[in-house]
Amino acid sequence: MAKERKFDFAPLPLVSDVHEEPEIIKTNEVPEGAPTKVTFDCDYILMENMKDYGYWEGLTQKDIILESLKLYFQDKEIRPRPDKIRNRTKVGRKPKSVTE
Repeated sequence: MAKERKFDFAPLPLVSDVHEEPEIIKTNEVPEGAPTKVTFDCDYILMENMKDYGYWEGLTQKDIILESLKLYFQDKEIRPRPDKIRNRTKVGRKPKSVTE
């Protein structure tokens, strides 16, 4: 017997709830959310330095990169991208089609 599962869906925001004015994000106010996986190319010597530093300081590569990004953006003014750019379709592999 399959168990019945009931799901609660949150209502979508109304158009009047959406703010049209751009917000400037301060570095101290990092928006919380689900983490995002990132892949990029890096110079070999930078990667080796990060691994060596992380080994002796007991830090992970993730910790070092996140701290570096926080320090880099600390004194920068960050303007949000236009909605047209922010909402365009994502680049990457297409999901497999389900055929029956």
